[in-house]
Amino acid sequence: MTTIMNSFRYLLTRRLRATRVALSVILLGSLAVGITAVAPVATAATKKTTTATSELPKVKHIWYIILENKSYDATFTGLNNNTYLWKTLPSQGTLLTNYYGTGHFSQDNYTALVSGQAPLYDHQIDSPTYKDAAGAVITDKSDPNNGQFKAAGNPYTLQGSVYPSTVSTIFNQLSSANVSWKAYGQDLGYADASGAAHSVTSCGAPGTDPTNSPVANPGGANATDQYVAKHFPLPWFHSIIDNASTMCDPKHSASLFDAQNGLYADLQSEATTPAFSWISPNNCSDAHDAVCYGNNLSGGWVDPNTPKPPVNYTGGLYAADLFLEHVIPEIQASAAFKDNGMIIVSFDEGFPAYTFTGNSFQNASTPVTVAASLAADSAGQNINGVNVATEPTGPNAIVKTDAAGNQLYPGPGFNAFVDRDSTLPGIVMGGASAIPAARTDNVSSDGSSSYISDNAVQAYDVGRTVSGDNIPLGATVGAVYDLPSWASLSKAVPSKCPGNCVVTGSFQLYVDGKPAAPTGPVTSVVLGARTAATDPMFDAAHATLGGGNVGMVLISKFNKPGTTDGTFYNHYSFLRSLEDLFSVAKASPGLDGKGHLGFAAQTGLKAFGKDVFNNQ
Repeated sequence: MTTIMNSFRYLLTRRLRATRVALSVILLGSLAVGITAVAPVATAATKKTTTATSELPKVKHIWYIILENKSYDATFTGLNNNTYLWKTLPSQGTLLTNYYGTGHFSQDNYTALVSGQAPLYDHQIDSPTYKDAAGAVITDKSDPNNGQFKAAGNPYTLQGSVYPSTVSTIFNQLSSANVSWKAYGQDLGYADASGAAHSVTSCGAPGTDPTNSPVANPGGANATDQYVAKHFPLPWFHSIIDNASTMCDPKHSASLFDAQNGLYADLQSEATTPAFSWISPNNCSDAHDAVCYGNNLSGGWVDPNTPKPPVNYTGGLYAADLFLEHVIPEIQASAAFKDNGMIIVSFDEGFPAYTFTGNSFQNASTPVTVAASLAADSAGQNINGVNVATEPTGPNAIVKTDAAGNQLYPGPGFNAFVDRDSTLPGIVMGGASAIPAARTDNVSSDGSSSYISDNAVQAYDVGRTVSGDNIPLGATVGAVYDLPSWASLSKAVPSKCPGNCVVTGSFQLYVDGKPAAPTGPVTSVVLGARTAATDPMFDAAHATLGGGNVGMVLISKFNKPGTTDGTFYNHYSFLRSLEDLFSVAKASPGLDGKGHLGFAAQTGLKAFGKDVFNNQ
């Protein structure tokens, strides 16, 4: 209780200052305003609508390191023991205190970062199948979703997750502009103990085991292979994988610590250092897993001068700090960094620090903490010089409300960290309501891991209570994985799955929001019905929309050490900033003729300018 109360006191003093826009909306009782109608609130941000060329520094090399599932409260405030990220890095550059993710769970943020695309449903559940998405890019310039890919059919059914070649990325733009780039994935291509690899191509697509069956859990890690495809941007775009010989070759894709083609090897010469380096740590080093399946820095100690390399299985921000403290000094020591280089560190989405049990119902206290919960997990960007607590939803994560303003569909935020009132309509899956009654499923688990085989489980079962023999108290359904049986597919076209494919399902058992194994064998479980209690931290007209405030730190000679900037930015404005910094417009005009893709081309969207590059 003392820990919880201290955290609430912390919220009162820290989060209110950073979230005053959303707090004013909620605390003043403006509950009749729908989530898509939150009024912009003016701030002291610049009134310029575009980033002028004169504002841009002459950056020659950028290293972008993306970490996982931590909010600004958990990372850049000292709430956790992550001193290198919290203190050291901000002291060397500029900390963005209001940088937002664009969705939940993870993968929708990665695709937004590189393509400007809003979430597909599959991406919002981290793509349980690796499958082409059916649909088309919207070309009608009068449509606010112009440039977005619209999936065919019901947007809240599994539609596939691999974009067609008509969806371009920052990597395609850089190639067209003859700007060198490379994506590094820690453990990319490594094999697990059985010989199966999560990726069997340099593009990083989910791999197959020796019997040509899909990897049992493409979103999870194992002791020798902690790479996960959902945290790597290349394999989800045909515009990249269809050009694998030129875009997934060793010059453009490599295992992070590969002795010949990895980061350290490339840093030995400025000539071999790409202009843009994307770095995806593995599922331990990126702070995703609380307890690592393997060594945090697996394969990382290629520098022969490193004495007695440590072995670490503790995950979270502790693991991320170890990783950053190993990699960033190597970058900073390179000739490329010293020649107008820039290091950027951020997270994909927020996982609110105060949401101790993974849901908000059990953590409500006062109206202040109610408001802070919703505000911290909201959206944000700057349009026409005004900070707004919204973002475009896109055609596949629509925010639909009933006549009373109650939200029927969850939007990009996917209602993360809130317990929906079961008296409201839920997500519609295949035309049926997703508010299920209690049911008993026949399952299979020997109790050795947190994964339970359950062919009846569906995506909308996430969050339901789980009970039964050997099931720990307080257990819920975590990540759901429904995979087609390869026996029902044409071996010639493994990425296509007709609607009648045999499906094998499984889910990860959670207790207090963290993976937990049964205490013994399990043959059946009861999935609880949705309760009728209304979450006191949630009202149907103000469900979470974005991916939460995650913060970002930029380190270069163009950033004044120890400075902060409170302008609202998000993944779309970051993509726009990259496109501007690398001057891709001439070779790749984008939607607006200025080189911007997807929602990075929003009219008036602010990219990084003199507020961020404050030391020119």
